[in-house]
Amino acid sequence: MRVWVPLDVQLAQAGLLLAFVGLWVGALTWLPPVRRLDRAAFRTINRLPSVPALDYCLWCTTHLGSAWGGVAALALSALLQRPRLIVVTALGLLTLGLCIGIAKTLTRRQRPFVQIVGTRVIGLRPADLSYPSGHTAMAFYLSTFLALGLPLAPPARIGLYALATLVGYSRLHLGVHYPFDVLAGGLLGTGWGLLWVS
Repeated sequence: MRVWVPLDVQLAQAGLLLAFVGLWVGALTWLPPVRRLDRAAFRTINRLPSVPALDYCLWCTTHLGSAWGGVAALALSALLQRPRLIVVTALGLLTLGLCIGIAKTLTRRQRPFVQIVGTRVIGLRPADLSYPSGHTAMAFYLSTFLALGLPLAPPARIGLYALATLVGYSRLHLGVHYPFDVLAGGLLGTGWGLLWVS
């Protein structure tokens, strides 16, 4: 006999699982083979040829995952006159930021430019720790929350995730995160979005 589970419960369960997996990805980076793979992938991406126009575009894109992206989501919720969406978006953003801060404090992973000599850094060198990528987590949280919380057409939903993925890539291109930081941020942000939208 099949037991019916409401969709909001399923989303919450999926969200918790993804957030948990996202946080545990960091534990893998303590394994020497995984750490070597992570660093090698970072070096490959960081050494790709670049032009100033691309650097500038990715520097601008990265800010979609910053506090400005959160402000834009709150403004959109206000424009749509959805008070519940404003409150849930704000609480989700605050708790995600807290979760990221705790994870950074526990893992204490240094930024690539601190550990790898010759890293190309575009823009400012963040002073905080590396794991997980807060910009990527924020971008995927907002994409998930907006894709499921608003009546959007499938192409718009895909566009939101494409932007979030571009934010993740921008963190690698700018030289401020390792690939596993970005992967963990994406999983954590998506999971957090599923949890809060449910």
